[in-house]
Amino acid sequence: MIHMAKTTLGKKVPMMGLPVVLVGAKVQGKVNFCTVAWATMIDDEPPRMAVVMGKERRTKDGIKENGTFSINLPGAGVVAATDYCGTHSGYQVDKTAVFDVFFGKTLTAPMARECPVNIELILEDIVEFQGTDMVVGEVEEVYVNEDCLSDGRPDMEKLELLMYLSPGGPYFTKGRTVAEAFKVGMDHRPR
Repeated sequence: MIHMAKTTLGKKVPMMGLPVVLVGAKVQGKVNFCTVAWATMIDDEPPRMAVVMGKERRTKDGIKENGTFSINLPGAGVVAATDYCGTHSGYQVDKTAVFDVFFGKTLTAPMARECPVNIELILEDIVEFQGTDMVVGEVEEVYVNEDCLSDGRPDMEKLELLMYLSPGGPYFTKGRTVAEAFKVGMDHRPR
């Protein structure tokens, strides 16, 4: 058995590769997007997702106002616009024109057409923590650019989804495929 030497880094957020998402909401009639790297699946039946946001976020105001929101998965081609939405507060700037916006079934959850994947959600709950809030929604519909599909399924190479190396960056996209999930470990035998 190989023993790897370890170094302690202290009690802090660990380095992790995280998906970058743009959370969209309509706030007092205007579109707003907030860049978030803390997003996750919650359940698959019914499909639920969550994003963790700071306490004071203009986008969260819109989520509360309408009971809907979107999670948009940006590709490498919109990295500057994505970063802009994370470095500029909707309380200070109008983000209405950052993306070409479309609406789906809910009619109140703005989605960015430039993002290859868009998820429309209905607000289920907001779980409050000391410094952040977790916004949980049930997926209403998922939209994918047709040119990012192969055999009717999303193609990771074509999507070029943005990732964020937390904490502090940089942004990156998926590298090489290491193995097929739910297959590579089927014949593995622990020591």
